[in-house]
Amino acid sequence: MKYVGKLLLLTLVLTGFVGHAQAGSRLAGIRTRGVLTCGILPAVAGFAASDGKGGFQGLDVDTCRAVAAAIFGTPDKIKFVIAENVSQLKDTDAIDIVARRITWSLTRATSNALMFGPITFYDGQGFLVPKKSGVITAKQLNGKAVCVQAVEAHATSVAEYFKASNLSLTTIPVPNNAIAERALKSGACAAYSADVTWLGAARAGMAGGADAYDILPEMISKEPLAPLVRQGDDQFFEIVRWSIFAMIVAEERGLSSQNIDSAAAGHPELETQQFLGIAAGNGKALGLDEKWAYNIIKTVGNYAEVFDRNVGRNSPIKLERGLNRLWTNGGLMYAPRLR
Repeated sequence: MKYVGKLLLLTLVLTGFVGHAQAGSRLAGIRTRGVLTCGILPAVAGFAASDGKGGFQGLDVDTCRAVAAAIFGTPDKIKFVIAENVSQLKDTDAIDIVARRITWSLTRATSNALMFGPITFYDGQGFLVPKKSGVITAKQLNGKAVCVQAVEAHATSVAEYFKASNLSLTTIPVPNNAIAERALKSGACAAYSADVTWLGAARAGMAGGADAYDILPEMISKEPLAPLVRQGDDQFFEIVRWSIFAMIVAEERGLSSQNIDSAAAGHPELETQQFLGIAAGNGKALGLDEKWAYNIIKTVGNYAEVFDRNVGRNSPIKLERGLNRLWTNGGLMYAPRLR
């Protein structure tokens, strides 16, 4: 019995040691492989879509490019694979991170042994209406027909919102954006309801785009979008987390891809010097080069740059910043200090 007990103890110790070694091996594996492998779903313009040159572009894509820049100094050492669902991250070790417009939820994380990184976009279900209708608030949809994207729980969310607001409702499920556009043009539906990210992409593909359609200010659900990594990949998780925070902090401090090379003279404080990699400390803490944050901003941009070119004012999507404004401007984008 003593031998069995010692054997069991040895097994537990070795298992714990192996588990600890594996937990810290993700970064080493990425470096050995020479590329970061990112799972995306190129289905929603502005977040992940073909760039027409054999690659991909979008906010989710840039999230992964930022992580690659932190690790390698360049965002180009990256391999994109199609992630149809989050279980692929659990089932295959070949994917390092998944960024594919996934809503952070308890069961998605716990049932798959995954961890959500920082929120990269505060999404929620909303309403798209023709500008010529004169509708500027969801309350004006009382008694009217609303087309609802025929996936997930969108119809339920609309019904709950209208009931809580004491409004009458008729919903019409639609399978795709083309049918929704026809219904809006014909007047069969007064509005189209889906996640705002989906509505932005849908509007960009409709005749007239943002000049012909408005997204109402109300959001009737909470859909925070964030990238996913495995539980146990703790060091890599920290790199993902701080890579996203770095883009937010850069916007706060007025650092962009355009001015970061001249920023040192104008920002002599220690925190910015550490951000730029001039003063040591942050890189060592993450197991990265000291210029990891500088490399992200120089090659990918700060959060405002990433937002604007993919889904904001410089894109066909033209979403308002809304909740995705910095906390200093009334939004929810907030990052801990990099020091």
